[in-house]
Amino acid sequence: MKCRMCGYEFNENQQSPCKRCGKCKNTIVHCPNCGYGNDPRYESDFKFITLLKNKIKNSS
Repeated sequence: MKCRMCGYEFNENQQSPCKRCGKCKNTIVHCPNCGYGNDPRYESDFKFITLLKNKIKNSS
C-alpha cells in the first residue's frame, strides 16, 4: 500500500489496524512513516482517480 499523505510504500498486512478510537471500526491502516490513517477499502477508488488524472494530464 502507498500512503496517500506522504507516498511511503508499506505492506498493509504487516501493519495492525487502528484500535484506539473505535471510530474507524478497525479498518484503518496507519502509515509507519507519517501515521496517516489509510483505508484499504478505498484503494481501488484512488487508483481510478490517479489513472483519470494522468489521462487528463497527458491529453493536454
